[in-house]
Amino acid sequence: MSSVMHARSLLIASLLLIGCDAAESSREPAQAPSLQSVPSTQATADAAGVNKVLDPAGFSDARVRTAYEAARKYAHVLEDIYCYCRCKENLGHRALVECFETDHASHCDVCMNEAVIAARMTQEGRTPKEIQKAIDAYYAG
Repeated sequence: MSSVMHARSLLIASLLLIGCDAAESSREPAQAPSLQSVPSTQATADAAGVNKVLDPAGFSDARVRTAYEAARKYAHVLEDIYCYCRCKENLGHRALVECFETDHASHCDVCMNEAVIAARMTQEGRTPKEIQKAIDAYYAG
C-alpha cells in the first residue's frame, strides 16, 4: 500500500513540474529553473503603453474571470513576475502578464494562481520583487 502511495506522490509531483499544457509547444520543456537562476523578466512596457490583457468578461468560469481581472488591474506588476508554468521557456513569453494577453492563462492553474497572489500582495503594499520572492518560495517546496 505504501508503494502505491509513493508512486502516486511521484506522479503528482511529476505532473506539477511539467507545468501547463505541454501540447502548446512543440519544443522540449527545459529543466525547471533553480531559484538562484530564475530568468529575468525585466521587460520594457509595450511601446504604446497599452494593457493587452484579455477582457475578463469573455470568460464564463468565475475563477478564470477573477484571474483575468487581477491581471488586467495589475498588468504592470505581472510584467515583473516570472511564471512557473514555464511559458517563457516553452512559448517565448516575456513575463506572467503575457499569459493573460491570450487565453493561455485560462487553461493554466499556475498562471491564474500567480496572478491572484500578485494582486493580493500588491493590495497589501508589497513590491514586485517581494511578490516574486514569495512565488519562488511557494514553488520551491
